[in-house]
Amino acid sequence: MGSKFTPNGLSAQVSLKQELEGIIIQFPANAEPLTINLSTTDAKSLSDNELVAQIEDDAFVPRSVIDEYYRRCIPLYLDFLGIHWHTGFYQPGDAGISARDQVRMIDHIASLIDIDESDRVLDVGCGIGATSCHLNLSRGCEVIGLTPVAKQRELALQLAGKNNAAIQIDIGHAEELPYADNSFDAVVFFESPCHFENRLAFFSEVERVLRPGGRIAGEDWLATNLSNNSQRDEFIEPICKTWAIPMLGDANEYLNLMRSVNLSDISIVDMQTLMPLHKGFAVNQEDLTDLEREIKQCTNPLLALTLKGLVRLGKAVNAGAFTIGQISAIKPGR
Repeated sequence: MGSKFTPNGLSAQVSLKQELEGIIIQFPANAEPLTINLSTTDAKSLSDNELVAQIEDDAFVPRSVIDEYYRRCIPLYLDFLGIHWHTGFYQPGDAGISARDQVRMIDHIASLIDIDESDRVLDVGCGIGATSCHLNLSRGCEVIGLTPVAKQRELALQLAGKNNAAIQIDIGHAEELPYADNSFDAVVFFESPCHFENRLAFFSEVERVLRPGGRIAGEDWLATNLSNNSQRDEFIEPICKTWAIPMLGDANEYLNLMRSVNLSDISIVDMQTLMPLHKGFAVNQEDLTDLEREIKQCTNPLLALTLKGLVRLGKAVNAGAFTIGQISAIKPGR
């Protein structure tokens, strides 16, 4: 696509072949890349220009538009991010960043709640299943991934099959989890709740499907608690308008929502206190200038929207208005 940038600010592209051989450490070294043919995707109800206009212009982005956006962005995200579609856990110092940081984030979140081979794990908003595969192969746990996008499920099953990952991928929405009460030991998420229309319904559903003593952990995009109304208008709302997000919450909102559904041992940590978060975003003026130049030259509306999103994320990080939150809690009982 010609861009040196990725949606979380990486500047070095990693091919899907390299991802499968080196980034998912547990995958066999001779793993073959996915066969991706998106020319056979479902018929589009809107043109790309119309979809982008709806995301940018509507006061509220409905779930159907979010789902359609992520269906169409599959090739874009694969080109930009590879198979993991979330921020990495970046290392201090002068070393550059790579997709290994994203796997380190998965391992970090899994370790927060001690996921092991005895656990039945739900991965909410699983994308094309790379996190689910990694958890199954590295921890030996049973993993069920959930996505609302049929094409993502198709690619997730293909990825699992090529790498002998024993995972299940279902279609459904986080606010209406299609599972029985008390049926999971753990629930994980990686930057998916920010896209949910009703986060209270999501946390309520998590509490319902977790067994007594079950755990939830994940990481998500947050407005900082220091964000005031002017910062929300200047930095947070523009982010939402470029990433199909109804509205970013902050740590206080997540804390109150989880308390309201009787989750306990709630922990919400600003990940800027744990890692150099700025390394994952376009925060210096040279990168921001390059992005603005690429936006002007771009003829693909979805790519242009993504590049605008990178600019807005970088500016929000610089302003202290945006962060990544590490979130965990337990369902009382056992």
